[in-house]
Amino acid sequence: MIVIHVRAKQAAEYEALFVERQLPRWRDYHKQGKFINARFFRSQFGSDERKSVVKYVIVVEVPSMAEHHEHDSDPEFQEFDRLADEFQPEGPLVFGGDLIQSVG
Repeated sequence: MIVIHVRAKQAAEYEALFVERQLPRWRDYHKQGKFINARFFRSQFGSDERKSVVKYVIVVEVPSMAEHHEHDSDPEFQEFDRLADEFQPEGPLVFGGDLIQSVG
């Protein structure tokens, strides 16, 4: 899971970049079985209530770390990540691990 912090005044621009550059790749990775599922949402509540920063939560379930590393080393993702960094006043929060339980 990743929480991306984006300047509120640039939120629409970041979302458009995501839809243009990441969403097609996510669909391709899912079609190939490299992503089990992937979620991207704008947080509407939480412990960080700053109005100047919008928080986006990204959760991707992969069959193994091999698919995760493949995605992260892909030059298209590297370029998206470089562009996305321009919207972020601070680094993301990144968490990962083995799935213990799931419903649905």
